Amino acid sequence: MLLHIFVSFCITFTLIILTYWPFTHPARGQSLIKDFKPILVGISFGLTGLILSGISLNYLNGTLINIHIVPLLFSGLIGGPWSIVISGIIMAIGSLIIIPTQEVLSITSLSNINLLVISIVLALIALKKPITFHTLTAYFYSLTIEITVMLVLIVTLPAILKIKIILGFVAYALFTFFTIFTVIKRLQATSEKVQLTYHLKEKDYLTQLPNNLAIRSFAQGMVLETDHFSVLHFDVDDMKDINIKYGHLAGDGVIKQLATIINDYVEPINGIAARVAGEEFYIILKDAPPAIALYHAEKLRHQIALHSFNTNTEQTTPLTVSIGISSSPDNGVEFDELAIIAAQVTTDIKAFGGNRVLHANNIDFHNEN
Repeated sequence: MLLHIFVSFCITFTLIILTYWPFTHPARGQSLIKDFKPILVGISFGLTGLILSGISLNYLNGTLINIHIVPLLFSGLIGGPWSIVISGIIMAIGSLIIIPTQEVLSITSLSNINLLVISIVLALIALKKPITFHTLTAYFYSLTIEITVMLVLIVTLPAILKIKIILGFVAYALFTFFTIFTVIKRLQATSEKVQLTYHLKEKDYLTQLPNNLAIRSFAQGMVLETDHFSVLHFDVDDMKDINIKYGHLAGDGVIKQLATIINDYVEPINGIAARVAGEEFYIILKDAPPAIALYHAEKLRHQIALHSFNTNTEQTTPLTVSIGISSSPDNGVEFDELAIIAAQVTTDIKAFGGNRVLHANNIDFHNEN
């Protein structure tokens, strides 16, 4: 019997960890998991619970000492209330199909009816109080008590054997749940550290905008979606003078304020902004031909020119920017190529005094404000 318990625990542990991992560590671009997560989680943990039923049905005189509640709870932790309902239905109906003998049929029926009720009630409660790592143990204790009471009421065996069955269930459930819970919490903590590292690698430390690496990754995906987009290269005019006059800390503050203005402008128009150097920014505008890109660039340049940037508690400074633009497919199709062209256009603008917007299609510089 001890060997059976050990094998059952090992299979339970392995199945739940393997089921848990893909949904909390999805590879980038796996939109299917993101879009249909509650359904996929519910089905996956339901099948996991079904397999666990298959290895537990003959345990202790066929009294159904299995731990449906463990996959059920982790299903709710990852996928939410709908996942709980789906998992519960799969486990309850599936268990009836894989019953090996008629001897335990009545107990099994009651157990699975109870599982369905638990799933629905648990899902309703989870709508109000979601299952998280902080609430998971409380849910587990509540379900363990409920199932223990059910075993007391429905198992018709001598008292001593009934006590052994109940104590066996409680001990097995406690050990299995808290072992898996501890391992998953450690895996989650490690995952969060890894995700933070990736986040920091793709974020500019000062402005928290995407950096050069992130915008290139975004551009690669966008090139596959559309042939019409524009790249805007921003460069602050005379940033060196601001740093000399007010200090580098004040200059950093100005850059952060500028980043906020740029980001607030581009988000509603299907764009992404990134800081790629000290006072240099890139913007990618999706589905924006040259005329649209010029319109938005000029509007943003004007908005920046009218803004007073705080340098400290008492002083403000004006700021102007030069914006070079290139567009696909007019000037190229790859982001790197378009970025180089837009940056060169910005260089041309600054050579003529800055505070201008110019498209690569109109490389003959003009003196309009």
